Amino acid sequence: MPRINSAVELEAFRKGLLSKKDPLKPRIAVCSGTGCLGLGNDRVIRAFEEEIKKRSLGSKVDLRVTGCHGFCEKGPLVVIHPDEICYVEVKPEDVPDIVGQTVIKKKVIDRLVYSDPGTGEKAAHCAEIPFYAKQMRHLMGNNSRIDPKSIDEYIEHGGYAALSKALFEMSPVQ
Repeated sequence: MPRINSAVELEAFRKGLLSKKDPLKPRIAVCSGTGCLGLGNDRVIRAFEEEIKKRSLGSKVDLRVTGCHGFCEKGPLVVIHPDEICYVEVKPEDVPDIVGQTVIKKKVIDRLVYSDPGTGEKAAHCAEIPFYAKQMRHLMGNNSRIDPKSIDEYIEHGGYAALSKALFEMSPVQ
């Protein structure tokens, strides 16, 4: 990573990172919060790694272990980007279906989506799940998009913009 000496350089670096990304490339985000970890996300991650390798999809699909998605009681959670399809209570045996049906064929797997316990209504996308629907996720909204070990991904999503503004655009009084 280059040394960044101005807000302009940070923005140029961010744009450079974004230019290398295919926004339509499927991205599998597996929650790694403590709740999902306790519910076996490590086995789910291994199953995804094996399935992607088995199908020779390494260059066509990104697998990311991300921060907590917030809905711990329904973990392990998996979000498929860019469509924001959210699967709950994912088990290793679900992985071949997720890769084959959702990642490759763009089909939602009904048995893995959230089902409202009161109404039975299904929600395939994160924004449709009542737990998330009324939230303004300022702090955790990008958790399913950013690998917490990747500064580049953080910068791609606007990370360090406030620091950049404070350092390069504001006076000490401000």
